[in-house]
Amino acid sequence: MLNVVDCHGHIFPDLRGACGFASSELHLLFQQRAMHLHGNQPVRRLRDHAAVDERHLWSAHDDSEAGRATDVEFGVGRFGRYEWQTDGERYYLQFLPPSMQDMSSPPEFMLTQMDYAGVDTVVLQNDHIYGNLADYFADAAARYPGRFIGLAQVEEAFAYRDDQMAWLREQVERLGMRGLYFTFAGFFRNGYAVFYSDAEYQPFWDLVAELDLPVFWVFINKSPRGGFAAELRAFRDWHERYPTIRSVLVHGLPTHVFADDRDILRFPDYVVDLLTTRPVYSEVMYPIMWAGKMNFPFARAQSHFRQLYDRFGPDRLIWGSDMPNVERYCTYRQTLAYLLDDSDFLSEVDRAKIFRETTLSLFKP
Repeated sequence: MLNVVDCHGHIFPDLRGACGFASSELHLLFQQRAMHLHGNQPVRRLRDHAAVDERHLWSAHDDSEAGRATDVEFGVGRFGRYEWQTDGERYYLQFLPPSMQDMSSPPEFMLTQMDYAGVDTVVLQNDHIYGNLADYFADAAARYPGRFIGLAQVEEAFAYRDDQMAWLREQVERLGMRGLYFTFAGFFRNGYAVFYSDAEYQPFWDLVAELDLPVFWVFINKSPRGGFAAELRAFRDWHERYPTIRSVLVHGLPTHVFADDRDILRFPDYVVDLLTTRPVYSEVMYPIMWAGKMNFPFARAQSHFRQLYDRFGPDRLIWGSDMPNVERYCTYRQTLAYLLDDSDFLSEVDRAKIFRETTLSLFKP
């Protein structure tokens, strides 16, 4: 029996609290920025649930913290929603599934879901939306051995500072975090004035290499530092300086970007270089990105996965779900079944790699 490892899941306390931040207000700042950037779900007007194009939470001309809209009464709602108001209208974004009544995903909830779906272990990704959760992760890992692997987190915009590097070391050495979650979205805190690839960050990346941590990277489609293609090219240059750091592309390659009019994937040289000559891995988790536009069993996603497999093989692909978020579209089991049950071209060895072994190999014992 295949013991499945999910490379991308979340546990978190009630999101209306501080959740490890110094205050609930600071947590809310990160949540508001995240909902401004979120493009997978539409903003809806509460009175008629119509989707609207307007983004009310941040200035379109200021990506720094100063661009935050402060007059919209942004807050964490219930049933998976973030809510706000402007010009007398109420709006919301359905970020989590409607079944999430109190906006929390405690370890026991996640374990029940894992047992039902047939998942043995989950890598806990540590995004600011959910809080600063290393302590929370450490407690869950201690109470349920073997079920959770926690990732550390820092304030990306200030990661080069002594306090952030000390906090990273503490998360690893005291709390047992086994990787680092690093999102480009966090750079709104310094207005993208100093970036991860700048010289100031060398001590930080030297520490990551010393601690032998895999890094789970979250790229964003557009920022003052460029779009996705520019980000990946710059990332390749960064990897030249830190060739031993294992890297995971969170949410995976956006394969639709590389599809021609016949839906054949044609990867540019910089993508091929990253996934063939460097220790770079791509998550495979189409439902969270695509299921709002297609029905199970996600036939187009299966085609793209097959092309990824044919081009890069099973050693650079790792399966993930983004549970519990993905249940706004489909069940946890379906995030696994569309690949595990319907990819007859995979050998048993390939299945073991994609759904377990490669993910575990990222982490030092």
